[in-house]
Amino acid sequence: MNANVRNTIKLVMGTLGFFALIVAVQSLLSERNQRLDLTPQKKFTLSPRAQRVVSDLQRDVQVMAFVHSDRPENFFIKDMLSRMANLSPHFNYSIVDINRNPALAREYQATQYGTLVFESGGIRKGTLLGRGESAAIATLLQVSRAQGDKVIYFLTGHGEAALPDASPTRGYSKLRGALVDEFYDEQTLSLGESGAVPEDATVVVIFGPTSSFLPFELEALDAYVRRGGALFVLLDPDSSPSFVTFLERYGIHLPPLIAVDPTKRLFAGEMLTFRASATNKPHPMIRSVNAPPIFSLARVVEMEPDRAQGLSATAILATSPQGWASAQENIPRTGVTTFEQDRDVRGPIPIAGEMAIQTGEALGRIVVFGDADFANNTLVEQGGNKDLFINAINWLAEDQGQMAARPETQQSGVNQLFLSSDQIQTVLVTSTVIIPGFFLLIGVGIFLGRRYRG
Repeated sequence: MNANVRNTIKLVMGTLGFFALIVAVQSLLSERNQRLDLTPQKKFTLSPRAQRVVSDLQRDVQVMAFVHSDRPENFFIKDMLSRMANLSPHFNYSIVDINRNPALAREYQATQYGTLVFESGGIRKGTLLGRGESAAIATLLQVSRAQGDKVIYFLTGHGEAALPDASPTRGYSKLRGALVDEFYDEQTLSLGESGAVPEDATVVVIFGPTSSFLPFELEALDAYVRRGGALFVLLDPDSSPSFVTFLERYGIHLPPLIAVDPTKRLFAGEMLTFRASATNKPHPMIRSVNAPPIFSLARVVEMEPDRAQGLSATAILATSPQGWASAQENIPRTGVTTFEQDRDVRGPIPIAGEMAIQTGEALGRIVVFGDADFANNTLVEQGGNKDLFINAINWLAEDQGQMAARPETQQSGVNQLFLSSDQIQTVLVTSTVIIPGFFLLIGVGIFLGRRYRG
């Protein structure tokens, strides 16, 4: 056998081996539901929340996708459903051509191309592919969860934030869609009218109250907590003094101090807006948040556990060790301020925490955030704010299976580049000193090497 034949055989064998390797790698990745997705919004990858919800399915779900054979979105429908099917044996799907099966489409009320109909346990719900992954997962939850809607009550009557308000800084309307995606029934609650927290309350949210509570209202909230209820409290520095006093009975103290963290503040931003830090032992609700939450004008939240009283505390968020707390009048909104030993409290400063209250067999819980503005329409979709808020609801509603990073609703990198002062300093030093110095050393080395060789 001459050399040309041997080389040809080697080339053919090498080419076949290369293609076999590609097929094997592709098969392995498909089996493990892994892929390299370079699109900005990860269009071809399920979000961690979607993966967790589908993986945790406890009963069979059948999905029918009604499509037109010639439409371009068919690929995305099949791709998304196949990825879900790879995650759970309880998830099954079929693709139906709406033009070839008009009677079936009428039965399932599929009047538009791209309709996805989820069915489980006799419950049937539909949505559209164009509404995105979040809508598909919300529909999946509606048909697969054994229990009915969990009711989240938002307290009113004391100047609390209003969810229907669409204004940028005082409005919280964007939270309503997020709650619907989690399959929660959002309602308002006026203790002045009801006199008690309803029995069907899963979580009661107290969102930035400013006026005083009546004694019987506070007693109604106490009775709710003592019977195992869950309160989610968001308090700004100017919040209701009577409610701040109410929280002290559970070992929750909110001194009149504001948290400052210059090393975590947004570059070129005010002193009072910074990226909050998780504690050394991260709380479960913060572990799946894929970006630090952004707090603005956050008050101090101190938790004092007392085993004799059945009080157990867990920290959630704090400043970095370089942060501190001071009275609001000591902190300018802009410019630079410095820590003063005799006046301020050195960090890390707690700004969010949870208190568990054991009363006999019942375990009540209160989660307190020292900032309500972080969830307004301006900030809720920045950083990890929305995920943190919804995770807190999930945690208190005992829906830990839904606590995971959700798909982005904004294009990555657009109006979302938040860098702290420390990060800017690192970028500055790297770009002006380290990288130029590296290439300077290479140049000097090449010059000296050539000179040495003569």
